Amino acid sequence: MEHFIFGPGVVLLALVVSAGYTIYTFITASHLERMAKIEKGMDTDAPANGRYLELKLGMLMIGIASGLLLAYLLEKTFSIDEVVFYPAFMLLFGGASLITSFFWAKRLQKNK
Repeated sequence: MEHFIFGPGVVLLALVVSAGYTIYTFITASHLERMAKIEKGMDTDAPANGRYLELKLGMLMIGIASGLLLAYLLEKTFSIDEVVFYPAFMLLFGGASLITSFFWAKRLQKNK
């Protein structure tokens, strides 16, 4: 064995172990958060960060779709064969839509 190459089994094992650890950490953290809320007498049924989740996801998808459409139009219009346009425009417009949804949700929460 002159060169040690990671085979698919080692990569798959690392993926399963890291995914399992991530899930374990998430469950432990949510349990600790729930216990802290119970100790303080807070309502544990109401999700704190889940407000306006549909708005955020919808605007993210609209932003990604807009970025894809604009990247396609720019590629066809200017005959550019750059692969970097698609992910760059998806991230740019997706991020802009998330920032917009943040301010929109803040305004909706303020009106309540």
